[in-house]
Amino acid sequence: MAEFSDRPMAPPPDEEQYYGFFPARYVTEYLESYIDNHVYNETTIRDRIMFSTRVHDLKKTDDGLWTAFCQGGKQIKAAKVIDAEGMTSIPNWRHFDGEQDFQGVIIHHKDFGQSMFLDDPKKQHVAILGGAKSAADVAYAAAKAGKTVSWIIRENGAGPAALLPAEGRGPYVNSNESFYTRLVASFLPNPFGKQSYLERFLHRTWIGRCLVKRMWHHVDKDNRRKVNYHRAEGKGMGFEKLEPETSVFWQNDSSGINQRPDFYSIIATKVHVYRQTINHFTADSVVLSEWKSGRRTHTLPVDVFVMCTGWSPNSSQFDPWTGFDLGLPTPSPTQSRHGKAAWQALEDIGDRNILARFPLLRDPPQYQKVESSVSPFRLYKAMTPIADIQDHSIVFLGRIVVGGNFRVAEVQALWAVAYLEGKLKLERQSMELEIGETVAWCRRRYLNKGDLGSWFFFDVIPYTDMLLDQLGLRSHRRKGWLKDFFGPCRAADLKDLVEEYKKIYPT
Repeated sequence: MAEFSDRPMAPPPDEEQYYGFFPARYVTEYLESYIDNHVYNETTIRDRIMFSTRVHDLKKTDDGLWTAFCQGGKQIKAAKVIDAEGMTSIPNWRHFDGEQDFQGVIIHHKDFGQSMFLDDPKKQHVAILGGAKSAADVAYAAAKAGKTVSWIIRENGAGPAALLPAEGRGPYVNSNESFYTRLVASFLPNPFGKQSYLERFLHRTWIGRCLVKRMWHHVDKDNRRKVNYHRAEGKGMGFEKLEPETSVFWQNDSSGINQRPDFYSIIATKVHVYRQTINHFTADSVVLSEWKSGRRTHTLPVDVFVMCTGWSPNSSQFDPWTGFDLGLPTPSPTQSRHGKAAWQALEDIGDRNILARFPLLRDPPQYQKVESSVSPFRLYKAMTPIADIQDHSIVFLGRIVVGGNFRVAEVQALWAVAYLEGKLKLERQSMELEIGETVAWCRRRYLNKGDLGSWFFFDVIPYTDMLLDQLGLRSHRRKGWLKDFFGPCRAADLKDLVEEYKKIYPT
């Protein structure tokens, strides 16, 4: 699933695979070869890339063209723009009292791969801040390297991400295969496309809802058993014990994928987890605040502090007012009162529609709400701004968090071509209603993670099917309903889409 349909990836050696997962270096090698082997007008993709060039401003100028103002005074003009900045370009930094006096190293996990501190014998004490998969990855790597690892998950935060076992179920090799089927998509409450009879039965009848709850209860119970988790009594979120001095929350609004057979044992035995808030830094340590429950504070010796604090949703090349008009996240003070109220009304309508379609979303699991400080993404199909539907001149690709980036990238690219060429029939009012409904669904479905309206993690197949259905394409669907419904969706399924597109939309 880590490949594009027009160039299959050579499978790594069996000894490098774990339930079909493999080290990231093979994906890097694949992408390197991909950009060198794709040649258009005698020029490779690599030769078309301007490296070490930062765009600090992007705007429409008086000539009606988009102008990218780059570092060093360079300007690039274009009639059409594809913004592929994605969701992981701007590190989200946290600042603490005393950090200016800290003598160790502070990095964001974006720079972890180039940091080389794992090979430095002088740097033995590693502290990690954050609760998502990036924090788990760094904790695992540091513990494997023999470091003393302190994993800090702030007490007033949402808790760590869910980590799913790698192995699949039944005929599916791994957890990705089992999730990326239209069968499982039917059990997930998503608003993409028309609701089938099966989905209507599962989500809008009491018998169907009982089946849905029973299925996910069984999946949750089985995954807990595999990693020796247990649910403590009286804790609504499932208070999980990893070892006597280590405890974390299991939460259902985000997810990471485990690809290593010894991951859980290393985290449980070699990583000290602190569910506390950082008070301040000293020259050689991090001091944690006392727990609300009265537990003592901790002073942790630290040589390297890694901020696994995610990414800023803001765009570096748009001012906040332009960003709001384009449907990008912006801080609350920059949102016009009229625009904010109009979107709120649309999202209220969308919320009522979502609850009518998926009643189970009315009663979410207990969780600690974290208020967002920015507006959500408000892009039609997660790609196009309402403000652009007259001239079809800009699209935003990769502005969602998904579990299958390769498939989404390929399908979004094809849909974007149709949009930029004006092939799609669009109507503003229906687009606005759909955006409001998507934002409302995302908040209900993914809780804190969904506040940005960009978290589609388990919804790759229905989302991409929706885009291809709008284009009128069918070659990605398999012959025979059994294979189409139960089979895992793979890159090869998309290999005929471009030719089909050319027949429907001739130039």
